[in-house]
Amino acid sequence: MFNIMKLFDVEIRPAVGLLFFLAAIVMMTGCSTVHSIEKSTKHMVRDFKAPDSELKKTIALMPFENRTTFKDGEMDERITQNLTRAMTSSCSNIVVEKPGDSNYPEELARLPMQMPGKIDNFDLAKIGRRFGLNGVVTGSVVNISPDNKKKGILWFKDTHYYVQVQISAQVYDTETAAKLLDESFVHEVEVDEGDLESVNTESGIQASIIDEALKAIVDKMGEKICTAVILQPWKGFITSIDAHRIMINSGKKTGLKIGDLFDVFDSSGIFKGAGGQRFFIPGVKVGEIKITTVYPDKAEAILLSGKDIQAGFSIRAKE
Repeated sequence: MFNIMKLFDVEIRPAVGLLFFLAAIVMMTGCSTVHSIEKSTKHMVRDFKAPDSELKKTIALMPFENRTTFKDGEMDERITQNLTRAMTSSCSNIVVEKPGDSNYPEELARLPMQMPGKIDNFDLAKIGRRFGLNGVVTGSVVNISPDNKKKGILWFKDTHYYVQVQISAQVYDTETAAKLLDESFVHEVEVDEGDLESVNTESGIQASIIDEALKAIVDKMGEKICTAVILQPWKGFITSIDAHRIMINSGKKTGLKIGDLFDVFDSSGIFKGAGGQRFFIPGVKVGEIKITTVYPDKAEAILLSGKDIQAGFSIRAKE
């Protein structure tokens, strides 16, 4: 027994003390510390798994549509600004193009629609390809509504009031026109009963309450979009080709350097899916190119091997 107690003092007690010390830190600093550790871990995992880590993927944000009765002309701008911040902080190797930027494609000012309420994914991908985008993010504020719940134990229960905000987001891959992400995000903010009643009045709900929900949603959304995009291979697209020069619509901003080698793929095949939607078929390798000149948003290359290479074909970093 004496030997067991001595072993506890020498080997076990320090470990137990360390555990209590760590637990105390978490309790004192609160959930923010745990959340920061979790975000840092996710960031490291994404960087470790991401292919082509030296090449930055370019993502364009479409204006978020407000489908609710809550009128706020600046809501879309706040979502865009916060989502840009969330995405760039979650993934360092993403370039975000947003409305108002000098390089933002004018064609993305309005969504191409196949029919009312249905995005034309194929035309959206074609626009993205022309501007060297790896993905396009679309979304909408779906719902802002009051809610209440009974909380407590037995006869000590009372009513708590909430405002619930729901936002949907989609990420379209420009190489295939398929969705990389299609998810709805919901957050509730606890409010006073008076604030809840204002949701259905002409005065409307306070913008600060909406902003609190938007920030929480956008942080989660940014991480999900980042993960969906970053684990995909980097793709660029050929814009033109002649006997001596091949032009690429990606450049120094996305990490291209003179001497980089890329495989070329025929990505012009098309097939029709359910509901008449069209998609690009990732084709076979048809050649190899070498970067000879790099500009901020484009690059020149020469053909090393292959034939019948055309504008619109995709390129990937040579493995």
